[in-house]
Amino acid sequence: MKNKNQSAAPQKVHILALLTALLLSFAAPAAAQTGGVAAGEEMSVSLTRAQGPTDAAEMEAFMDDLFARHMDEYHIAGAAVAVVKDGQLFFAKGYGYADLENGIPVDPEQTIFRIGSTTKLVTWTAVMQLVEQGKLDLDADVNTYLDFQIPDTYPQPITLRHLMTHTAGFEDLFLDFVSLEEIEDALPPGAFLASHIPARVFPPGEVAAYSNYGAALAGYIVARVSGQSYDQYIQEHIFDPLGMAHSSALATLHPDVISLVSVGYMYEDDAFEIFPKFYGPSDLAPMGFMAASATDMARFMIAHLQGGFYGDPAAEVRILEEATARQMHSTLYTSDPRLLGTAYGFFDFSDNGQRTIGHSGTAEPMHSLLLLLPDQNLGVFVAYNTLGAGDLTIQHLGFQRAFFDHYYPAPVVEPIQPPTDFAEQASHFVGSYRMTRSAYTTLEKFRGALGMTVIQIGDPGDGTLAMISPWGEWRFVEVKPLYFRQVDAPFYIVFREDDRGRITHLFTDYTPQFGFERLNWYETPGFNMALFIGCVLVFLSMIIIALIRAIRNRRQTGVQERNPKGARTASWIILVICILNLLFVAGLFLWNNPYPSLGIPLQFQVVLGLGVLSAVLTVGALVYMVLAWKDRYWGVAYRVYYALVTIAAVAFVWFLNFWNLLGWRY
Repeated sequence: MKNKNQSAAPQKVHILALLTALLLSFAAPAAAQTGGVAAGEEMSVSLTRAQGPTDAAEMEAFMDDLFARHMDEYHIAGAAVAVVKDGQLFFAKGYGYADLENGIPVDPEQTIFRIGSTTKLVTWTAVMQLVEQGKLDLDADVNTYLDFQIPDTYPQPITLRHLMTHTAGFEDLFLDFVSLEEIEDALPPGAFLASHIPARVFPPGEVAAYSNYGAALAGYIVARVSGQSYDQYIQEHIFDPLGMAHSSALATLHPDVISLVSVGYMYEDDAFEIFPKFYGPSDLAPMGFMAASATDMARFMIAHLQGGFYGDPAAEVRILEEATARQMHSTLYTSDPRLLGTAYGFFDFSDNGQRTIGHSGTAEPMHSLLLLLPDQNLGVFVAYNTLGAGDLTIQHLGFQRAFFDHYYPAPVVEPIQPPTDFAEQASHFVGSYRMTRSAYTTLEKFRGALGMTVIQIGDPGDGTLAMISPWGEWRFVEVKPLYFRQVDAPFYIVFREDDRGRITHLFTDYTPQFGFERLNWYETPGFNMALFIGCVLVFLSMIIIALIRAIRNRRQTGVQERNPKGARTASWIILVICILNLLFVAGLFLWNNPYPSLGIPLQFQVVLGLGVLSAVLTVGALVYMVLAWKDRYWGVAYRVYYALVTIAAVAFVWFLNFWNLLGWRY
């Protein structure tokens, strides 16, 4: 086994995977056979077997087989699962190793996993505790509770209700959120949040757009109102009452538990390697820094399922009033009343006819998933310690798919036929749609140019719509205007129109955390990648032609003297522009991280400067392009070519500016 922490350049290890996982951890719609009934939708259910787990021995056999297959297929070093039922721990088991080098197996009670965004459920529970006490108002402007101000970009203030449902309207940023070096918090609490406020790009309540910053802000409000640090509050009011002795809300774990934390792994070159550790500012702890064992999370699930009450032979405690716990599990926001939505911090992951709320989390390389079935008084928590297991914790796929198909088989869904006249309407919906969970004002927007945040709606010509995404392709049939059902599963999508009848948004049952905005043609990845590649090819051609002309001039004495000074200056300007732009492109790929989660290194700051210099020179090229035709520099063919290269340079400036790569926009 190799220790990746000893690598000479650890920052190049799966940085793209890190951000892709963060971006897509809530992104994938259900597979074709996914169940679940949309809110308000009546559907007959025909069950083929008994529902739910009843025998711990049977569950152990099922889990043993499931984890053996998943760990082999996804190359996972270690995992743990805990299932609670009727207020008791029903089943818990560890699989594989927490430490391969030392041969330490995973223990569901002792082994601690970083649980990523599943932390947010603890943060929202803390918020609701303070709401119970009258110290917080879900509908008050969050600025009421802060010692800095969220800008009043829109007339409507942001409330805790908006933060809980991810409808505050913040853009999604990762810059400076994590580092490969341990961060010494020299800044006072809240300073990072005050200096890294994402732009408000949607009016509050308009659309869901998953926001790590919003959850961190809520955690800071908990600290401000309670008079305790976030980790102290969580320890005293949630962990200690529930007996969660193997849990920590600290960004840097306490020495008492750090020896129990599972090593994080990735699988490369047919071997497990230790994944580099990432660190972040303590202000961000409420969004996803928590660490816990599987059975500690079982205690948390029991408390929620029991209406805030937890009891064991030693003590009986309550972390929430029953009415508050029930409120937390109720729907608070939906993009459309016919779609599944968001509860008070929980997402609606209803599946196979069973109402299910939960959350998934990624703390590279570890992944987790928590599911509550309130009607069944059942909860499930699973955690993995290896990069690549994120596919298993996506809602409705991976672990959830296997668990529900085994214990809660899908109801029979009758096939649906497309309307006879839909072919005439299909073009109304066809296009590219970008996740609302995106960057808009910083260079992190560039990930949209790569298509990482975009899905396609196409017209296959058979009366259906095809959704083409990074996770697969699905077909949908119109049920009612703007309302579509998957052809072979109870999975729905809804389109939104503006007052002129133009499609503006797409929302789905299985992505309550965000919607999708319809893109203009010039915003689509296809257009931008074609433009980008075309510009690069033109710039390369200028290098080649400049070399050919230089060689020719050396062989034909006197040619250069016959060219006027302006022509020589024009040639040098366009050549330098092409070189600068090609160096910019090379720098972008050499950085190997267009998703700046680790900050902007000095080298790339220099690369960004090349783009600025090229843009300035491009103005000069435009002037000389006019002079070339006015004063008849060169022959007609070369003048046309010079104009083509100049137009490409202008297009490249537009490209850089559109994707916030022109200048230092971070």
